[in-house]
Amino acid sequence: MADSKLAKLWASTAWLGALAGALVLALTAAGAVYLVMSRQYGERFDKAVQVSVDEQVAAMAQAPQGAPPTAVVTAEVRLETVQNRVRVIGRLRPVRRATVASQVEGRVQEVRVDVGAELVGGETVIAVVDDVWAKLAVEQAEADLSAAEARAAQSARELAHLETLAQRNASDQRAIDDARAAAEADAAEVLAYSAALHRAEETADRVTIVAPFDGVVTAKVAEVGQWLEPGGAVVEMLSTGEIDAVVDVPELRIGAVRTGMPIDVEVEALGQTLTGTVVALNPDGNNAARTFPVKVRLDNPDGALKVGMSAVALVPVTERVEHVLVPRDAVSFTPQGAQVWVTMVMPGSPADALPVAMPIDVNVLFGQGSDFAVEPLPKMEGMSLRAGMSVVVEGAEQLWPTRPVIIGMPPTNLRAGGGAPVAQENPDTDPVVEAGS
Repeated sequence: MADSKLAKLWASTAWLGALAGALVLALTAAGAVYLVMSRQYGERFDKAVQVSVDEQVAAMAQAPQGAPPTAVVTAEVRLETVQNRVRVIGRLRPVRRATVASQVEGRVQEVRVDVGAELVGGETVIAVVDDVWAKLAVEQAEADLSAAEARAAQSARELAHLETLAQRNASDQRAIDDARAAAEADAAEVLAYSAALHRAEETADRVTIVAPFDGVVTAKVAEVGQWLEPGGAVVEMLSTGEIDAVVDVPELRIGAVRTGMPIDVEVEALGQTLTGTVVALNPDGNNAARTFPVKVRLDNPDGALKVGMSAVALVPVTERVEHVLVPRDAVSFTPQGAQVWVTMVMPGSPADALPVAMPIDVNVLFGQGSDFAVEPLPKMEGMSLRAGMSVVVEGAEQLWPTRPVIIGMPPTNLRAGGGAPVAQENPDTDPVVEAGS
């Protein structure tokens, strides 16, 4: 019984061991197959990846290379007839300035104007002087004239009587000559008193003080009740309607100025540029400054131009000739000189190619408003600056030769190559070249 149970247990154990051995052999075979297959397919995968990389490198090598475009703003180059002018600073001065005075003596009876009052020459009454003394002077002159006329009449009668007696040989020649001299003296005295009466009457008419020319009162000197002597000041006034810009022209430029020539004058306080005429050139210059005063007459019908305002005269120094003009913002000043950037499509480029930027050296001749008159200094054959070309006015700081550009977009709206926004120029710190400098 015990042997039978032991035989059964042994048979069961042998079967389990055989099964375990078969499983181990199966797993070993499967692992070997996996290793072989992994090695084969891994080599194929690596080769596929390598082929893909090689194809991408080849494609990149065949693709067109270059820097990313940058945005710029451009303006057109112009060819215009202009004139080189220098800026000369001066002041506005009145055409006429006067101290209006009384021509008679007397007490001031009325003063009809005040500071700022506008005057019409020959019409506006400024003041009235008491006429009592003038009337007395007229009465005295009339009395003196009457007495002189009476004496002259008496002398004339005596001369006539003596001449009648001389015809009868009743008078000598000496008496006649004395009478004739007395009659002539009395007649001259009549003329003198007649002139005195006319003077007194004229003086009486001048007790009313009238504006001598169109102008405005700048100071009131006399008041009502004040006693005036002949020549006593009543008001001070300046002329209106016209005004002079007096500028000091350097001796190197005075030779180009002629009387009668037109000159533009800038009045910064009003933001106006007016055209005047040279009316005077003072040959007595300033020895220290080596300048000569030039007077430019300007129309001032509305009185907007005030005496003492600053004025800048644009004095011509050359004849009007054709020059190439570019905006001031288009000119970059470097240690090597001035230059502008032009945009162009390179010869042989595809139809859809972007324009590129190219620098052109220039010589700045003079300023003309918001433009510079320049002379191109090309370094490459065929590269020149001509009317109709486009020059960069914004975004030039991001350029180098042949860099592609996109025209018309503000540079601050584009991040060139994914970088920071393009910086704008600072108009307060950009170099400025004045005309003639």
